[in-house]
Amino acid sequence: MGGLLHECHQLRPFAKYVGVERDQETLLQAKFAAPKGTKLVLADYLLSESGQFDGIIANPPYVKAQRLAYHADTWRSFEERFGTTLDRLTNLYALFLLKIWQDLALHGRAAVIIPAEFLNANFGEEIKERLLKQMRPPGIIVFSPSLNLFKESLTTSTIIFLEKGRSKSAPCKLAKADSLAEAEVFLQTLINEDASALSTDYRDLDALKSGDKWLNSLLNGTSQAKAHQMPKVIGDYFDCRRGIATGANDFFCLSKSGLDQAGLELSHVDACIAKATDADGLVFTPEKLSALASADRRCYLLNPRHNGTALASYLQIGERSGIPQRHLPSHRPVWYLPENRAVADIWVAVFSRENIKFILNTSGAKNLTCFHGLYAKADNKNLAPLITLYLNSSWGHEAFAQVNRFYGDGLNKLEPKDVEALPCPEMPRQSIDLANNLHANLLMIEKLPANARQGEIDRFASKFLNLQVLEVL
Repeated sequence: MGGLLHECHQLRPFAKYVGVERDQETLLQAKFAAPKGTKLVLADYLLSESGQFDGIIANPPYVKAQRLAYHADTWRSFEERFGTTLDRLTNLYALFLLKIWQDLALHGRAAVIIPAEFLNANFGEEIKERLLKQMRPPGIIVFSPSLNLFKESLTTSTIIFLEKGRSKSAPCKLAKADSLAEAEVFLQTLINEDASALSTDYRDLDALKSGDKWLNSLLNGTSQAKAHQMPKVIGDYFDCRRGIATGANDFFCLSKSGLDQAGLELSHVDACIAKATDADGLVFTPEKLSALASADRRCYLLNPRHNGTALASYLQIGERSGIPQRHLPSHRPVWYLPENRAVADIWVAVFSRENIKFILNTSGAKNLTCFHGLYAKADNKNLAPLITLYLNSSWGHEAFAQVNRFYGDGLNKLEPKDVEALPCPEMPRQSIDLANNLHANLLMIEKLPANARQGEIDRFASKFLNLQVLEVL
């Protein structure tokens, strides 16, 4: 609404200001807040020719590529204009960053606050390549995930400081800040060009590659180098797929009482886990699934194998509620049949705040999107207990620190490709007897007091995988 322009005017009252906004109503409201004499332009900034500027300050919109309305020819024009190939999953804020760089005059400076997601995301690789090779930012500051600058969204924030015309050998610093005060100190050192005064943790951008996860390098420190020494990745042994997305969990996921009320039978449903809080420990057993059902948790997924009066009546309830018109059901061949997913060997929690959940699944239950599923590749079925042991070990925690994605308020997230990229040792062949023995050991470890569990997991992991005790855990 013109707030950034107003703040800039307080610092530089005699400068000339220009604001670009695509929404007419917002532009009209900005006229009341923007400094007198500001030129306000009604346009899509990415498609505009606004000119060259000595300074640009921006908080670009955060819009995923799936929601962007740009056609293929527009994407190609972006690539030509910005001089780089673009992943079609590139978020809108990353396109803004490239356009801002293009619009800077020689020796002009910019400060852009955006989500730090692109520093880890696959679509960010081209953007990071541009940062390293051409843009050469004096500094990038990443706020600690526990410091949530935007209360309405769980986003780890970063500010990128740009300056047009810097030498290709000029230093570029990636810094972490736990407070706004630390960010101010870092900015002051950039202005004074005094790297020796840096009080925050930082990395040299030139020590990183565009394909690296920059956030992990910065926020997890140097201990993850241990995981780099692993010769394999989880994807060598298992495929990872996201869980089943229903589009309407309240309708498609039922409890035992919900089944009884609708008159549905077990042949109308599959056992499932709908919430991450419903599964814990190292192994999810048939007994745990039965306990969920007895507690009347929603652990049944509608997936009928035969028709009947009760099913027809229940489907009519969904139709009256508009379920078939919702996005996901409307795109399925039969609106009430779920995605075709096998039962996963191991569950991996999508979100976590401390240690992530890696759970061996022996219950026969499927999983919704609260978990990703690991599926053994050919001849690796017996490896599931050993992989579960490793992922829950301290070595597994170090591997997780290599690939996780950071959100606001200390929240971590894993995508299926991240799970497959988890470093791991070479896995020895496992017979069914060895697998069953390790399965029994996992159940035994699960019963130990919490303060003794990790040490026992590490002891078994060291024994079965010939791993040396980590110096930093």
